[in-house]
Amino acid sequence: MNVWKYEVRETLEISAPPERVYAIAANPDLVPSYAAEIVRIEKVKRLSEHTVLVRSHLRIWRKTICFQYKYHYQPPRLYSGVQEGRGLLRGYFTLRFTPFESGTIVSHTEGILSRVPFCAPIAGLIYFSILSRGGMKEELRRLKNLVEARGTSFNQTSW
Repeated sequence: MNVWKYEVRETLEISAPPERVYAIAANPDLVPSYAAEIVRIEKVKRLSEHTVLVRSHLRIWRKTICFQYKYHYQPPRLYSGVQEGRGLLRGYFTLRFTPFESGTIVSHTEGILSRVPFCAPIAGLIYFSILSRGGMKEELRRLKNLVEARGTSFNQTSW
C-alpha cells in the first residue's frame, strides 16, 4: 500500500560542536524552549538503548493535544521521532547534526504521513503553512540562540 507524505526541511549553522547542539536539542526538558508547538514531553517507556516511547503534548491552534511518539536517539548525530498509531495521519521529525569547521549544521525535517491519497499533502499544507507557529526556520533560530547562549550549560537527559 502506498504512503503519501508532505515534508518540509530547513538547515541552519550553529557555532558549537555537534555534541553540545545534540545535548540541548534532544533534551526533552528543553525542547519546549525552542519548539513553540511542544508544551511538554513525557517518557512512557524505554523500548531499547536508543528508542523511547513518549507522550508529546502539542499546542495546535488553541488546543493542547497529546500524541504518542517513538523517539530515536543516536548521539551526537541524529534525533528523530514518528507518531505511533494507525490513525488517518502520522507526524514525524528528524534532526541531523553534521560537524563542520566552525560548528554544526543542523538539518531539520518534519512531515505528515497518510495511507489515504492526498490527505497528507492537504493536512501538511494547512499545518505547516497556517498553524505551525512561526515555522521551522524560527524553531532553528531559537535552538541556535539557546545553544550559543553564553555561560549556560546543559546536560543530556538520562532517558
